[in-house]
Amino acid sequence: MIQLDNKHRIKRILILLALPVFLMAMITSPHKNALAVSRTVVSLGGTPIRHSSPAAADFNGDGDLEIVVGSYDGRLLLLSFNGSSWNVADSVQVATALNSKLPASEQQTTGRIESAPAIGDVDNDGNLEIVVTTGGYPNSANPADNKHGGIIVYEVSGSLSLSLKPGWPYLTVDAGGQGTGGSTPDGIRDGIWAAPALGDLNGDGDLEIVTLGLDRRIYAVEHDGTAVPGWPIFRDNAPLLRGGWSSPALADIDSDGLPEVIVGTDSPPWNGDDGSGPFPSQYDNPDYTKSTVWALNGDGSLVPGWPTITEQQVQSSPAVGDIDGDGDLEVVVGTGLGIAGTAGYKVYAWHHTGAPVSGWPRATGGNMPAPPALADLNGDNVLDVIIGCGAESEQACKNLYAWKGDGSNLPGFPMQPQNGANAQSAQPYSSIVADIDNDNQPEIIQVMANTTALRVIEHNGSQSSDLSRSLLSSSNTILAAPLIADVDNDGLLETVFGAENSGQAAVYIFEETGAADNDSMPWPTFQQNIARTGIFEPPFLAFTNELRFYHQQGTGGTAVLQAAIQNIGGGEIDWTLNENIAALTVSSTSGTISSITDLTFTVNTNSFTQNQWHTLGTVTVNGTSGGVPVQGNPQTATVYLYVGNITNLYLPMITK
Repeated sequence: MIQLDNKHRIKRILILLALPVFLMAMITSPHKNALAVSRTVVSLGGTPIRHSSPAAADFNGDGDLEIVVGSYDGRLLLLSFNGSSWNVADSVQVATALNSKLPASEQQTTGRIESAPAIGDVDNDGNLEIVVTTGGYPNSANPADNKHGGIIVYEVSGSLSLSLKPGWPYLTVDAGGQGTGGSTPDGIRDGIWAAPALGDLNGDGDLEIVTLGLDRRIYAVEHDGTAVPGWPIFRDNAPLLRGGWSSPALADIDSDGLPEVIVGTDSPPWNGDDGSGPFPSQYDNPDYTKSTVWALNGDGSLVPGWPTITEQQVQSSPAVGDIDGDGDLEVVVGTGLGIAGTAGYKVYAWHHTGAPVSGWPRATGGNMPAPPALADLNGDNVLDVIIGCGAESEQACKNLYAWKGDGSNLPGFPMQPQNGANAQSAQPYSSIVADIDNDNQPEIIQVMANTTALRVIEHNGSQSSDLSRSLLSSSNTILAAPLIADVDNDGLLETVFGAENSGQAAVYIFEETGAADNDSMPWPTFQQNIARTGIFEPPFLAFTNELRFYHQQGTGGTAVLQAAIQNIGGGEIDWTLNENIAALTVSSTSGTISSITDLTFTVNTNSFTQNQWHTLGTVTVNGTSGGVPVQGNPQTATVYLYVGNITNLYLPMITK
């Protein structure tokens, strides 16, 4: 069987985590129209769910998925399905966890969750944990309203109860929160708007937790709640003056076998107090008319060529994938808000070296705080970039953009989704891409600012007339991207998101008609997967380059060997195996794989001379996705056979 390097082990973990990412339903309020969907509403009380996109996974191994979502009043909610309805299995108040490490004078009764929770086996014990960041964005005009920031890890028992993992929480510092621009301390640990991202930064087998704080720090924390050596990144060890809103992406952009941390910031280009930073000398003093995107190794050192410079602050969360078909990963991110003027109305794309991708950045009609989504909209087997324009507070730009990797517009884009009555709205949230109607073409599921229903955009830029994915009340709004997955195991997808119902928290689940498979969900949730790594990799075919049979003479007339065909990227691969060796048989010569398929190879050894090697020929594995050859295609292995006394081969020499 092929041995995977650490990079590909991480990929397989994240792919497997991304597959079961989703949900179904409880207190029902069926709603149907001619085009789509029945609706289920799970009413959760308390204050609404705002900017927290839900996640889901099977925590207790029963085959059902549990829903995880955070509310504005600091409740982390775990919902379970009993076969017919959804119920709250457990709920915890994040302030309780934060208070366990705060002095009595700083403790609060409620917290705040404005970010998407992440799910992963952070300590490599075989059980999934939930990771959540707290605090959100401060209200500098009313500091008394502010909530403490921190990172918290919860364990989930087999009976679906939540408990604080030993060593947690990890608290932020009080660097701001009041005064002009919220730049002076307010007595509250600064909040975190960004989602946590989970990945093995140092190759030790467990997952580190990475996020960006509003306290001017980039964090990386071990599974036990201690800082990764070299972290956090802040002014004392790097030319970082500000934090920000951007959720980090984790991806091995330099092919060293370990993921790097890629994150946008509000921090200007600056060479530090001693002038030794990575920027040209013109930035020996900070230039607050510009901002930066960082790429960091697991030890906290800068990836060569980074940070890159933008002409606007970066609230957008980076997306990582191969958008130009060169086999390497590119980083894509939007810019805005924060710096006056229109120079920053752009979306950037960089190679792993920090050099701009040809055709980028792309100019837009406004600020671009939305995270990009990456998916193949036009069927050429290369990822395209999809991103909405505008902000909750800025409605001037209402375009939905979709570009090829060379920066050219896809047919039908940009377009302006209609928000009923021929009106449009800004789109500051992540686009979600999946085939929800079973037409074998991806749809874009779009949340628009200050609206109460999702919009469905076809791959060619036309808008579906289906507006049935809406809230119960027109006075409520949706403020976060949905999840797409088969949450009830019926073979069909569902759309799930958190919002409000009559002013209280609620989760909405809509039944779709699209078939559930890997290829139908290229970007199914905020930051692509429940580990929130922000990376999409197309299918990548892998196979061994040789098959060596060793056959002990006198033990029958056949030699048997097993080898694996693997997809070390995303999606699925349709594969075929071709060989023309008379003595060879194979257990299967075609199929579809999302991760790995084991094959059995058998050679008839009767006609071969003993005590020597024989080269029998080659076998070739071809892989396609949607009829187009995938990366790594083809894979060819040479077949060798040795017949003889194999106990005499390669005897070890032992000396003393």
